Amino acid sequence: MEKAFVLINCEPGQEPAVIEQLQKLEDVIDAQETYGVYDIVARIESDSQSQLDNIISDQIRKLNNVNSTLTLIPTEHEGMLEDLIPDMMPDVIPEQKKPLEEQSSENKEEDSDEDHDDETKLN
Repeated sequence: MEKAFVLINCEPGQEPAVIEQLQKLEDVIDAQETYGVYDIVARIESDSQSQLDNIISDQIRKLNNVNSTLTLIPTEHEGMLEDLIPDMMPDVIPEQKKPLEEQSSENKEEDSDEDHDDETKLN
């Protein structure tokens, strides 16, 4: 089964009429109005690449109020992401992180003395 997504620009305000025409075409699986550069996206499926070409060129592009189209044909890598997921799982799960230990009051005083000495040296 060959698949394609056809992005369609049409005359302003004519989106519902174009979608209605698309839905009457046998190989159009779905058609939806969109926001953005293109007005409509249609998903089509056919038995062969040549039939797909005919649907786009001879049917969709010739519909009333269609100004331009852009066709996207999915790659053959269907399901590839699902196949990779087990490989992406870590072998070792990190231990639960422990809270930071509080500094003793002696360390805090030393840190503040060091900061004070640095300030004195700068002046």
